[in-house]
Amino acid sequence: MENIPARHAVEITDLPPEELERYGILYNLSGRGRDTGNVVSSSGDGWEATDIRGPLIDTIGTLGYTLGCGTPFVCREVERHLHTEEAQIPIDRPICFCLAPATPEPPKTGALIPVILRPGYIFVIHRGTWHSASHGIGAPARYHWMAWVYRNEPTLWAPPEGGPLRVTAEET
Repeated sequence: MENIPARHAVEITDLPPEELERYGILYNLSGRGRDTGNVVSSSGDGWEATDIRGPLIDTIGTLGYTLGCGTPFVCREVERHLHTEEAQIPIDRPICFCLAPATPEPPKTGALIPVILRPGYIFVIHRGTWHSASHGIGAPARYHWMAWVYRNEPTLWAPPEGGPLRVTAEET
């Protein structure tokens, strides 16, 4: 892997849901862990279900399916959407991605915060929040995403100010 300054290398750790709130909305559909307060659970004869209390994103949405390489990875670019929220939905293994506050200019490398999202959870990224593509923990992973996608979508991909960030994580 390319030579990246040590100050531009981080290992991912689980962030408490309260810290994620500035970047988006966390939904816990897994039935495990802390209830995020925005889901409803039900059950019947031979089934259990959990659903969110309203629309997943605040616009019409397009559902996508992406394969991201595994960790470690180098975050060379981030994007933001001013016209839509974007949901990240891991399928069968944890995914990780970097987040940074909504700012007019691309974020500084040090502002990037890598987060883990486990199957059974959905994270909806606020409009304008900078984020990287998602990657599997330890191995490539497929994930769904939902956002309003249309022709000539005004999405900006840009390098973080200060250079790329190397992200590592142990398989969990």
